[in-house]
Order: sequence, then structure tokens, then C-alpha cells
Amino acid sequence: MKTLWALVASTLLACGEPVSPRPVLELDGRQPKEGSADRWAFRDGVVLSNLVVPLEAIVPGASVSVAFDVSAAGQFEISVSPPRAAAREVALGGPGAPPPVVPADARTRSARVEGTGRLQVEIPLVAPWHPKTAVVTVRRIRGTRTSPVLEGPRRRDGVGVLAVLDVVPTPTGVAATHGTPTVDGTPEEPLWASAARSPLVDSLGGEPVRLGATREDAPDWGATQVAFAWDETHLYVAAWLPDHDLRGTYTERDDPIWKQEVFELFVFGDERRADYLELQVSPRGVQFDARFERYRKGDEAWNGAFIAPVAVRGTLEAPGDRDEGWTTEFAVPWSDICDHTEVECPVAAGMTLRVNAFRLERPRKGPTVGLALSPTRVPDFHAPENSAVLELLP
Repeated sequence: MKTLWALVASTLLACGEPVSPRPVLELDGRQPKEGSADRWAFRDGVVLSNLVVPLEAIVPGASVSVAFDVSAAGQFEISVSPPRAAAREVALGGPGAPPPVVPADARTRSARVEGTGRLQVEIPLVAPWHPKTAVVTVRRIRGTRTSPVLEGPRRRDGVGVLAVLDVVPTPTGVAATHGTPTVDGTPEEPLWASAARSPLVDSLGGEPVRLGATREDAPDWGATQVAFAWDETHLYVAAWLPDHDLRGTYTERDDPIWKQEVFELFVFGDERRADYLELQVSPRGVQFDARFERYRKGDEAWNGAFIAPVAVRGTLEAPGDRDEGWTTEFAVPWSDICDHTEVECPVAAGMTLRVNAFRLERPRKGPTVGLALSPTRVPDFHAPENSAVLELLP
């Protein structure tokens, strides 16, 4: 069995391989010292031990219970973070390099507990949560400073790593507001203002993406966001797509616009790899659509009745200027959806279906960036297993 040290290191560097915290049985082939399996010693001499964390996988939205003993009174900050955020100082550091500042991650949740003896704290795991694991860390607070961990699993900046917990895979949940927008490519009316917007994240692992940023302290272009609405005849999707270099040369319907920059909507109906629709639009307003009876086997020549006007803030194919981005609105008839997926018409409030939205951003320099409403966990936009669950609101 690996040591806790090895488990933490391998999990952080792999960014999320599922492992559970467990006692140390060996340390590099040698027996560990008494108490080293469950002991974190801080610089000021205080010792944290007898850690208890859940062994079962955590459900996003639930609380993580963390209990431990401390040898002297003090204040401790316990945090639950995604593995990449918890390990980012490892990736940014190097031999002889000073400890870098770890950027804040919006998914991290922390709680402080004070006292001596047995302490316990409950920390919520945010939803949605797409990494396969969550990392529990500890900081000992002393006024405006912290006392670093000198013995026990820790980062180079002295933050103690207590445990790596499995997380139940859970797709993104989104809701569609009831109402009928004016579909003109500019989602600025009151209906869209009241609808919940969801960010698009890294399409594979769900990490936040900073489009346009080349350094951690560089400004980004803003978040790519989507929102949903519905009425008795159509499903509506609005998308806000910041972009400083608008691109797109294809001009004819059903051109392979996915080879350039594009916004895509997949309507799966359910999580089966069969009977689904793929709908796309480019910044130039060129549409592509296809229906699939089986996984990647279908009719790409099929033309549905959806419309997808766009509004561009900038100039297409003008690399010398600085654009703002583009927006689009989809209006997809329920008749198309019900004819080619497992969704049944007429639709009604409270109904759910599986959908996913994607964006491909292709900068002139650097790799293509793929974004998703709910990350696929596999390199395949046609995979519905972790697609978003869309609920139709009253």
C-alpha cells in the first residue's frame, strides 16, 4: 500500500485520479516512525493528529466533515479544493524556485475552527464539481500570519495536505426559464436578463478557462456563458462568446464550420449514445446541423428548422484590430427534438432532458481551446454520459 505522502503526490500530479485516504503502512520501503501515519507538526510545535474524514465518495452540494485533535489552542483554516488548484504551486514551482502565490479558485471552500483538543468542521462541496477528487488542506492561523507544517504531507508553501477524497461524478444541472424571446442574435431583453447564466469550462476536465490570458495575472476575455429558455413550441439557447480576434471563412450551410471557431448545441434527450441532434453556428452566421440515430452514425445532410442568428462586435478576419466577441440565440423546434431524440411532445414544466453546449476557440497562435457546459470527461463531444441535465421551469 502507498504512503499518504505518495497518495497525495500522485493524486495532485495526476490532477484527480480517485484514491481514498488510508493509513501509512510503509515509507519508501521502511517502517515509519511511531505516529507519522497521522501527524502534522507545525513550526510553533503544535501537532494535528487523529484525522477523520469521509471514506465514501462525496456528493457535490453536500458537506465534508473533517475532525482532528490538536495539541494546543489555536485557529485552523480547513479548505476543500479541486486537485489542480490545490497542486498549482507544485506545477508553477521548480528546483530552487521561491514558492509562488497560489491563485484563488472559485470552487474552493474554507472554514475556520478554533480551540484545543478535538475539533470538527463542516465544509460544503460546491456544485457543480467536475474533478474526480477533492483535496483537504489545513493552515494554522496566528494573527495575520500562518505557522507552516514542517512534518507530514504538505505543500512547499507549508500548507498541510490532510486527505484526498473521492467525489461522485455529477453532471451540470441547468434550468430553462419559461418565456418567448425575440430571436435576433442579441440576447439583451428582460427574459435573458432574468435567466440563469452558466459558464462554459474546459471540455474535458471542467477546469475554469482563461481565454486570452498568457500569465496568471493577465486579464482574461471574460467568461463564455449560456442560458436557456423554452415555450410550448421551441427550446431557446443564448450564448455570450467574448473573442478578441473574430474568425470564420466558411459561407455555405453545412460547411465544416467545426474546423474553425464555432458554438455547438447537442440535444441528447437521455444519456444513451443514440438518437440525438448536433446544431452549430459560426461567428459568420453559417449553420450546420445533423441528426444521429446511433453514435456518430447519422445524417449530416439533414436540415432541421432551427434558426441561429448571430451578432458580432468587431470585424471578422481582421487580425490587426481588437474585437469584443459575438453572441447568438438558438430557437430549436420541439417537433425536431421529439422526432429525433427520446424527448416526448408535448413538453411541460418540470420535464428534464440531456443537453450540452460547446465552444471551439482557435487562436492564431497556440492550441485550440474546447469549452463545454458540462465536461465530457472523455475527448469526445458526442459523449452524453456527463451531459447537462436541463429542467424546464414553470
